[in-house]
Amino acid sequence: MAKSEIVVALDIGTTKVCTLVSEVSGEDQIEILGVGMAPSTGMRKGVVTDISATAAAIRASLADAERMAGVDIATVYVGVTGEHIASLNSRGGVNVPQEILEEHVQQACYAARQVVLPSDREILHNLPRQFIVDGQDGIRHPVGMSATRLEVETHVVTAATSFIENVVKCTQRAKVEIEELVVEPLATGLAVLTDAERQLGVALADIGGGTTDVALFLDGTITHTKIIPVGGHHVSNDLAIAFRLTPEDAEKAKVTSGAALSEEIAPTDYVEIQMIGEEEPREIPRALLTEIIGPRMEELFQILRDHLDKAAADGVVVSTCVLSGGGSQLPGAVEMAERVLGMPVRIGRPREVIDPKGLVDSPVYSTAVGLLVFAAQRMTGRRRVKEPHSLPAAAVRLLIDWLRRLRRR
Repeated sequence: MAKSEIVVALDIGTTKVCTLVSEVSGEDQIEILGVGMAPSTGMRKGVVTDISATAAAIRASLADAERMAGVDIATVYVGVTGEHIASLNSRGGVNVPQEILEEHVQQACYAARQVVLPSDREILHNLPRQFIVDGQDGIRHPVGMSATRLEVETHVVTAATSFIENVVKCTQRAKVEIEELVVEPLATGLAVLTDAERQLGVALADIGGGTTDVALFLDGTITHTKIIPVGGHHVSNDLAIAFRLTPEDAEKAKVTSGAALSEEIAPTDYVEIQMIGEEEPREIPRALLTEIIGPRMEELFQILRDHLDKAAADGVVVSTCVLSGGGSQLPGAVEMAERVLGMPVRIGRPREVIDPKGLVDSPVYSTAVGLLVFAAQRMTGRRRVKEPHSLPAAAVRLLIDWLRRLRRR
């Protein structure tokens, strides 16, 4: 990349829509120029439930980011999540005349991509895990090697076609074009994980509003992807039901006074809440909030532990866990995760960016920052995660044209 370019990330979540505007230079330097945030009311567990409401939230988020950065946004990299996301590991190969060329790598990846899928699903990513050259596995960069046979093992991530169509419709109504769709745990991993963690084995759990996005990394590559349909919104909803609070007051109580473990709360701490139907606020022991929050967070980490146990049975053993997303900021979340998972746990914050004003110094922005890192690696060709076959802009534009033709009928 000869000069700097403007790159925009759009994270469409269950509780918020986040837009980040950045300037990416030729040296992979990503500088944050603007941030936009808007409440999201048209999503549930990562899936569009109201196109008009979601499009309005996207427009509001884009407008805020445009004002701060002083630019007009035309294209965006969009993160996708939801229970509909699924993954599998595949293998493909190609015969080589003498020396492995880049085209042979692409052909092998394409062969691994030929998996049988239902008609209502699309491939988002086909991520190479390792190459096998004449039976020798563990090869990372096969181009230039002498060989007669090249094979590749890939991690294939798929999504529901209807979800993709609805996301396209939302962004289209917001007057922006999708540059590329990226599964969120992959993007988040690019923002918060270190190379050493990816190599030794790490579980990433990004706790969002409606879902927790999980990705497992081993030997430097992603090996498993899973979306758990439990997130911070479920904690807030539990509080709203238990104490008769509005959704807004429940969220505020969770953020300002909540904790995952009772050890984080002093016995003398009290919190003021406004119950629905009562004229005056009421003071309750802060520990009562923990009695509601704790079991839900424990349930989440137990689901994560079950997934890690299944992965270990398949030979993917991780030694640490990194939490990210807004739900990771709950006091006691790390300590509870360590107890349930039986491994070291840390909070992952965005790395890899220049942020002099501290605009994105929070786990809340991890996915959006990861989308920027993904875009930068795409643009420069120096990718830490090589990913030749995902759903690029051309495919998205074909989908948009198809939707337009449907509306004309």
